[in-house]
Amino acid sequence: MRSTFKILFYINRQKIKADGNTAILCRITIDGNNAAITTGEECKFSEWNTKQGLTTNKKTNQRINEFRDLVEKTYRDILVKDGVVSVELIKNRLQGIATNPTTLLAMSKAELQTVKESVGRSRAEGTYLNLFYSDRNLREFVENKGVQDISIGTITEDLFEEYRFFLKKRGLKASTVNSNLCWLSRLMFRAVSKRIICCNPFENAKYEKEEKKIRFLQKSDVMKLMSMRMNDKETELARQMFIFSCFTGLAISDMENLEYKHIQTTAEGQMYIRKERQKTKVEFIVPLHPIAEAIINYCRKEQERSEEQQTVKEKGDHLVFHRNCSRSVMDTKLSIVGKACGISQRLSFHMARHTFGTMSLSAGIPIESIAKMMGHASISSTQVYAQVTDSKISEDMDRLIAKQSAKEKETSEREENDHSAATPCIIVFYSFILLNCSHIVATTEYFESTRRYCYPKCALAFLGFKSTKK
Repeated sequence: MRSTFKILFYINRQKIKADGNTAILCRITIDGNNAAITTGEECKFSEWNTKQGLTTNKKTNQRINEFRDLVEKTYRDILVKDGVVSVELIKNRLQGIATNPTTLLAMSKAELQTVKESVGRSRAEGTYLNLFYSDRNLREFVENKGVQDISIGTITEDLFEEYRFFLKKRGLKASTVNSNLCWLSRLMFRAVSKRIICCNPFENAKYEKEEKKIRFLQKSDVMKLMSMRMNDKETELARQMFIFSCFTGLAISDMENLEYKHIQTTAEGQMYIRKERQKTKVEFIVPLHPIAEAIINYCRKEQERSEEQQTVKEKGDHLVFHRNCSRSVMDTKLSIVGKACGISQRLSFHMARHTFGTMSLSAGIPIESIAKMMGHASISSTQVYAQVTDSKISEDMDRLIAKQSAKEKETSEREENDHSAATPCIIVFYSFILLNCSHIVATTEYFESTRRYCYPKCALAFLGFKSTKK
């Protein structure tokens, strides 16, 4: 179907200058869409012939016809070059405005550059890297089709399905496929906003169905991490930050921007973190677990002993965690920590956040409180942890059965107390390792003398340990 292209010259009857002249305008219409542009010519109201679209002045009419030829030439040039033309493209070309990309890869390159320029301000480095890979996959897809680029105006929903098949053929998981498809759809929405196309051809397209599986660590794996100190400084920092997240729920971006001013103390002496999330700007409040508190104290002491701290203080920097490498390097270091501890899953800082959510829910903390501690904008984000805590379901069933037999419950508790006396000292032992206090021997007697001050009952319950105090 050929597009309709019309040119109409007219005068602005609403705006007449003091000298009696009014501007001569040109209306360009393509497939029902129109845009007006000034010709730079003027005439008096009485000189204009509406039917002919001309004036009584021959020289003015000559310039009007030259402008008409220019519009028609611009229309043909854009149509031949890009395969698609719009009134906005013609208008921008005539006005000398830099034209928007009208091809898929050109649009992707421009959009990616915009994201890159905003890194450090409104976008995180990880966001740019993810979109970089999406751009690369899109380019490989276009090259695989045997063309250099694809005109945006010719794109249909079929391209969406082709791209999805291309990504699935490469063995990418559903979430990765969807993120790449979202990038493609984003480019179409950008084209709509720039009036290159009328609507997004992928607006009703269906994405891959994915099962959201939360990756988190068991308590035993957390204990492994706490027991193994790393010799490399950056690797050790990655380990400490991961453990800190396991007991606070802080995302990596929030830990990177955590300052000592965000740590406050209640009237009862309970320390807590009060801060806005970097991602959502939602305020969260999380009480400091003794292990998290120990990590903060350790970082504070290390910074005080460091010679570089003098320079840091001069800059007014009061960050808890100081790193001298990029986020991607920290991710690599964390992976090394997991392998060293014999953990089969690949560690990520977001996994630590999920670990906090699942352990908190398993410990019986209300889901509303967990949502507040994790800074979720909606409780629906927190409810995902309820779907993955199979252990919590079994514990609930155990409690239900126990209520039906009080006698068995008493017997069970008595037997449990008989062999659990030495268990709590483990948590103290691991905390000493965390703080590099290897010279202190963790004994049951030492624990009993310090437990009530250093590790309250609630702290031990968090990891599933029970107090020996009767």
